[in-house]
Amino acid sequence: MAPALPTLTDAFSVSEDRVGLVLSVYTLAAALALPFLGLLLDRVGRKTVGVACLLIDGSFGVACTFAPTFGVLLLLRFFQGIGIAGLIPVAMTVISDIFLERKIRLKLMGILSGTIAASAALVPILGGALASVHWRYPFYVYAFSVFIAAAFAFLIPETKPGGETKAPLREGISEYLAGMKHALRIPRVRETFAHSFVLYFLLYSLVTFLPLFLVQSHGLGTFVAGAALALQATLAVVVASKADWVDDHWGWKTKLIIGFVFMAASLATLPLWPGITGVVASLFAFGVGMGFVQPAVYHEATAAPPKELAGSVVALFNTMKYVGMSASPLVLGMIARYYPTGTLFIAAAGICIGWTVGFPNLFSRRQARRSR
Repeated sequence: MAPALPTLTDAFSVSEDRVGLVLSVYTLAAALALPFLGLLLDRVGRKTVGVACLLIDGSFGVACTFAPTFGVLLLLRFFQGIGIAGLIPVAMTVISDIFLERKIRLKLMGILSGTIAASAALVPILGGALASVHWRYPFYVYAFSVFIAAAFAFLIPETKPGGETKAPLREGISEYLAGMKHALRIPRVRETFAHSFVLYFLLYSLVTFLPLFLVQSHGLGTFVAGAALALQATLAVVVASKADWVDDHWGWKTKLIIGFVFMAASLATLPLWPGITGVVASLFAFGVGMGFVQPAVYHEATAAPPKELAGSVVALFNTMKYVGMSASPLVLGMIARYYPTGTLFIAAAGICIGWTVGFPNLFSRRQARRSR
């Protein structure tokens, strides 16, 4: 939907600082739903949650084409976000259930994040092309979720551990909340959550505002804006697919520092180029950074907690991810009211630099204090 934002401003007569809500309400709903979906993952099973979420995502996505007003569109996007919330946690949990050896799981988490990035490389081009015809057309893409739900139901096994006696719902909720509380006491888990928030805050600063920036500053259309977003995702695919090789050469913190430095450089230089060639170079740098950071935090989210807390941690990890996605358009949108769109990328780069410099000392100090 990101490349379609410029067309939505015209279709619903909304300002540029408000149109980003189309993305924000979607991700905010996902953030609110995820803690409850984590409970359902452990209670009713991975397959049931996956199929239900795909059906919700598809049906409400298509319903957006009938929205008569911007307010109704936001309401439908909110309910659609509840569906998207469970999809990546289901994938992460199934991989974690089946593959226990660290190297294999890291490789598969790299493939998972690479698959997500690959879709991010293709779908913006499609969305931009469809939006150039009519604002409604990109929403029809969500109909594919219904077909994927059928394939998921028939092809993916249920991996939830069986043979367990289910406690009453009230006791199950109490145990789940206790598990979340326990998970938050683990330093590695808290650090992973923080990285998840920052990573997706930075990603959505690009996803939300790059199409608007290219249309306003470079006079490009929505199709080209979608293709531009695909460039950074292409490099993310390549680097993420080599996550096991990257892990052999660099440690946890080094991988994150390398990735965030690339992302900061990309965001800082993006508005400075006079032509599209420089913009392309900056987008490639962002993709390399994503390829370093994303597989590392995905793997850590499943490796850091004890097995019995995996569902709770994966749910909270993705909650922080969607909170970051939601916060970015809201925070940077306020800046957009008073400054040109290019300024937003400078602000995001400053946040990235501050985080890159600060997080190694921040978490090492906290862990040192706890060990005394």
